[in-house]
Amino acid sequence: MTVLHKIKRSWFALRDWRDRRALTTERVGASLITWNPRHLIYVRAYYGYCVALFRDALRTRPVSLHLVFGDYPIEPGATGPARRIGFQIEHTLVKPGGGDSDGAPRSQTALLHAPGHYLARVLHLDALRSFDQVIEYSQANIAHLAAAGGFETYLQRVVGIAPLLFASDFSADERSSALMTMFSDPDEGRRRQFLYRAHTAGLPIRNRRRCFEPENLRQALRQCRILVNVRRSDHHDTLEELRVLPALLCGVVVISEAVPRQQDIPYARFIIWTHYDDLVATAASVHADYAHWHARIFTDPELPTVLHAMQSANRIAVDAALDRLAEIDHQDRRAL
Repeated sequence: MTVLHKIKRSWFALRDWRDRRALTTERVGASLITWNPRHLIYVRAYYGYCVALFRDALRTRPVSLHLVFGDYPIEPGATGPARRIGFQIEHTLVKPGGGDSDGAPRSQTALLHAPGHYLARVLHLDALRSFDQVIEYSQANIAHLAAAGGFETYLQRVVGIAPLLFASDFSADERSSALMTMFSDPDEGRRRQFLYRAHTAGLPIRNRRRCFEPENLRQALRQCRILVNVRRSDHHDTLEELRVLPALLCGVVVISEAVPRQQDIPYARFIIWTHYDDLVATAASVHADYAHWHARIFTDPELPTVLHAMQSANRIAVDAALDRLAEIDHQDRRAL
């Protein structure tokens, strides 16, 4: 381990310790929720969105539960049975040989651009099994695991919540940024190569880093015309819905590398899909005809219908999760 890596690890540990001190418990109706407004920064907006959905649902329910969102301690003396809720935020569609895939079973999902099948990987599966409920951001992940088989007991505790972080705002006005990427580290691997090729081609593309707080993220997306979504790895192929769906809600034309299981992504028809090798050419074409593409996507009457159905599905999923959390007992938890 280099000195730089040691410094980074120490800094991250200090930041995590500081952020955990923000842990708070609040009463909602007859229940309590424990959550952290300073949760892991990379998924903080989604985490807060999910907590808000459960909070809203609890306001109208006469149940007495203590929901703990994340691997945080339960305060002594808290009333109501404690239920821990975890988050699965990793790719599960992993090519053979991909990172942290040792022991992952072969799935039924065919590889996109080669013969063979993806592996079905759930990172930190044992830790996730210790939670009473697991929130999953991607319906494609859930469908992939269900088709793979062998994850039945794990999936019993999984609830899918789409990252509908913002109210829809499809206006094309006041967008000062033509093309944007959102890479935490733009100097690594295939993302660096893409940016080099885009700049060489003369594209007015800008990388925005660390737009994780909800308002910062919303403002960055509202200023952007076109978002180019490039995967970090050649081996991990789940769609980055935590980035793509909020962008679509903010009226951003999204260009993305093609992904498997598009049939399980309700809004797939509103994304411009392409191959990694064609990303620059596709971005140049869409940039040159932006008004056409924006109108084609955001005046389609099906888009609001799809998004409304997804919002309803989120509420239904949370209600079902609360029903299950209210009914399970310690024996049920051990069985899962």
